[in-house]
Amino acid sequence: MRKRNVKRFNKEKIMMLASSLLIVAACGLTGYYVSEKEKGDLENQVVDFSVLEDSAKTEAAEDIHAGLDKDLDADPFFAETGGSSVINPDKNKTVSDNNMDMSSVEADEKEQETEETEEEKEQDNQVTQETASQSVVSYAFSESNGMGWPVPGNVVLNYSMDQTVYFSTLSQYKYNPAIIISANEGDTVSACAAGKVTAIGNSEEIGNFLEMDLGNGYKMVLGQLQEISISEGEIVERGQVVGKVAAPTKYYSLEGTNVYLKITKSDIPINPMSLLD
Repeated sequence: MRKRNVKRFNKEKIMMLASSLLIVAACGLTGYYVSEKEKGDLENQVVDFSVLEDSAKTEAAEDIHAGLDKDLDADPFFAETGGSSVINPDKNKTVSDNNMDMSSVEADEKEQETEETEEEKEQDNQVTQETASQSVVSYAFSESNGMGWPVPGNVVLNYSMDQTVYFSTLSQYKYNPAIIISANEGDTVSACAAGKVTAIGNSEEIGNFLEMDLGNGYKMVLGQLQEISISEGEIVERGQVVGKVAAPTKYYSLEGTNVYLKITKSDIPINPMSLLD
């Protein structure tokens, strides 16, 4: 009985070993088959780079030719001929048109410069005429010409260089190189004679004033003015309005509103009453 069991066990052991060998062999064959198949697939997947390079060169050449054709078609100044030189009539025409445009612009600029030159000449002529009209006004004063009154009014303080006269506001006697003519504030003041304005200023004693060169050494000063309407260097005619009467300064508050008139010859005061018409 025991021997039978041993034999049976040995028989089963041999069968198990044989089965294991069969399984191992089958796995080995399966692995070999799979390996060979993958190897064949890899060989089929090999890329021929030389073919791809040739194809890429061909496509690049085609793209370059296509780009050149496109650029040539897009250039409005391109013309192809069988000779070595290329002449494009349209391009020459365009250049000619541009030259005509430039010529037109230059002509317009020259015309504008001519107009500006004519305007400048006209302005110069006007200035010359104004200067000529001013030079016509003679201010070579002489005593025989006489003088006009700057304002219609009475003389409240006479010229006096021989003896002193009384100034009410100052409460003192003093020499007077001018005459003081009563007037109303705002009255117009006229030039006593033709002359050139040499100075316009302000003095504490006579307020706003103007000085004129009358010619031949004669000068005139008009004081107590406001709204002076002439400028230094201007040539003034006799009787021309030069300003208005201002309120009196503190030196003449009691004498009242007035116009100060002083005449000198060679810078020496003379009596205006001897010249006023």
